[in-house]
Parts: sequence; structure tokens; C-alpha cells
Amino acid sequence: MKRIFVFFISYLFLGCLIVLSQKIETEKKITAKVVNEDTTAINNKNSYGLRIGIDLSKPAQSFVESEFTGFSIVGDFRISPNIFLAAEVGTESTTLEFPRLTVSGAGSFIKGGFNYNFYDNWFGERNLIFVGARLGFATFNQTIESFTVSSQDFLFEQDTRNTPQEFTGLNAFWLEIQVGIQFEVLRRVYVGLNFQIQNRLAETAPDGFQNVFIPDFGEPTEGSSFSVGFGYTVSYFIPFFKK
Repeated sequence: MKRIFVFFISYLFLGCLIVLSQKIETEKKITAKVVNEDTTAINNKNSYGLRIGIDLSKPAQSFVESEFTGFSIVGDFRISPNIFLAAEVGTESTTLEFPRLTVSGAGSFIKGGFNYNFYDNWFGERNLIFVGARLGFATFNQTIESFTVSSQDFLFEQDTRNTPQEFTGLNAFWLEIQVGIQFEVLRRVYVGLNFQIQNRLAETAPDGFQNVFIPDFGEPTEGSSFSVGFGYTVSYFIPFFKK
């Protein structure tokens, strides 16, 4: 049910952004035809500044999964016509239930990198169709809430132990590639959608146990260092200067 909901929201959101981008392209062509050719009357300086907002995918996941909570702030800063510095910081907590094990985890993460914009903006626009790279770092704790010990002797029942065992000071690094879009829907207000491929580079794991939760990275898969994710963002642009 959760996967169906996520894919439905993803396709709905992506469809809206495609329609929006087509509308923007049409308006751009119409407007370009009526622009005054007297270039001396044009202020040919582009605005540079900070675009800051939130990732709505984590509150949406919190709504679908009662055992999950998460929140993150996203931002980017334009340093050249097509290159943007980008960062994200946030927190997550969850409880995971396996057939013989229940584990809870909580922690925070930060990601930093850049986006390269391939979208051919008309003068004054700041829309993005981008590919970006991030280096991510998370610090977190894990607690084994309960586990079941099986007995091979049919005369004895399974032994479920509920004494929590906490592991603190855990961390992980990963490299992330993002592909996404951001378009202005109201003056200085942007919505975006991005997909992420993450490759875990290093981690600290509990003695005699493995990490089953890494904030933002998700649930590590045994035998693989890769993970995938997505994000829906709403941001506001704060201009700092023009050049």
C-alpha cells in the first residue's frame, strides 16, 4: 500500500511539473515575440541568491508510516549561470520490525554538493532541469528493542527477550547522484522533484550487529552498498545581488 501511494504521488507530481514546464515554454515564446528590441532599456542583470525550502517527502512518509518521523531543509545558491551549490540537513527516526527482531533508530544527516542546470532559461528565469552530486554524512543511534531466540528442542518455546540494547555514536558516509527539476509556480516560489541514487562509502556498525537504518540513506541492503530515494521540495528564492 505504501509503495502504491508513493508511486501515485510521484507520477502525479511529475505530471503536474511537465504540464507546468510546457506552459512556461509556451509563455516564453509568446513573450519573446513582443519584447522591445531596444536593448538600452533592458536591465540585463540576473538575480543571484539563496533558494531555501523543505522536502515534503518526509512528512508525507510520516503520514503513511506511523512509526516514521522525518524533516529536512533544502537549499541552493547560484554561483554561475548554470552551477548551484546545494545542501540539505535534517533528522529522521523510525522503528523497524523483522520476523524475530525489532529495532528503533534516530539520527541526523547533512548533504552538500552542487547542481548543474541544463534548462535554457529565458532572461530573468531561475528554473532548473539538473544533475547534481552530493556527499552525505549521518550520525545516529540504534536500539534493539526485542529479539526472539529459537530453540531446536520442540519441548521449549521460543524465547523473546525485551531488554533494550542501545548502540550510540554510529555514522555513515555516502555519495549521492541526483536528477531533478525545479520550476517557479508563484513569484519566487518553486516546486521540485528529484530522484536519488546513493552509494555507501563507509560506516561504523555495532559490534556483532549491522546497521539496519541510516538517516536519509534508508535501510541498507545486505550485500549491496546502493540505495535509492526521492524528494518533493517547496522553496522560496531570496535575492542577494545581481550581476
